[in-house]
Amino acid sequence: MTAVEPPAEHLEIPRDLHDAMVAHCVRESPRECCGILGGVPPRVSSFHPLRNELASETRYRAHSQDLIEAIVSLRGRGAGMLAIYHSHPRWQAIPSQTDLQDNYYGPLPRIIVSLLNETPDVRIWRLETDSYQELSWRIIEPTDSRADA
Repeated sequence: MTAVEPPAEHLEIPRDLHDAMVAHCVRESPRECCGILGGVPPRVSSFHPLRNELASETRYRAHSQDLIEAIVSLRGRGAGMLAIYHSHPRWQAIPSQTDLQDNYYGPLPRIIVSLLNETPDVRIWRLETDSYQELSWRIIEPTDSRADA
């Protein structure tokens, strides 16, 4: 299996991994945070929080060593990246122009977690150079999930 899986039509995210992802976003606020969800399409089976080496409130760039370690871990389990996530601490869960311009992983789904309201808003997108499309997803009950936090 490759490090980047073909995009699934929809993602299935176990509740505990969803909650860990959102907690990571909340914990890093007001800075943007980032990470990846891994597994075998369409089911997410691991959560990999990454350091934002920009430490910015409006931009992110995954720390390269963190990303390498996450990909090695995924490959070791026969899994791949299913989605990249990042937070918008003070903006809606809609892709920004920067998100579109910095789309280095093509059709890989992008999860945006907005912290604008008391209850975080989680949405998933497929990004193009100048457009985006919302993707379907659902929370499922945990099985044998592994959080690599």
